[in-house]
Amino acid sequence: MDGTIAAVDMQPWTYDGNAVVILDTAAYGRISVQLPARWNLCKATSVDTAYLAVGAHAHAVGTVTADGEILVCEGADHQLVLARQARP
Repeated sequence: MDGTIAAVDMQPWTYDGNAVVILDTAAYGRISVQLPARWNLCKATSVDTAYLAVGAHAHAVGTVTADGEILVCEGADHQLVLARQARP
């Protein structure tokens, strides 16, 4: 899923929650991308959060949850990267 970053909230990581990146997408509107605090338990490559900024174009791959969010964790192909850095 490709979109523009509308918001980045890393605060939940301070209490072991999921960080949240909101993507504005053309196809689905606003999508919440969840980044678990415990990357060591994920198969996904860790996300370089230092480069996530509002207005940047990003590419997300993950599991769609029942709430319509994307969880970047469970698969080796899961990722949230700036669009120019996306892996095939």
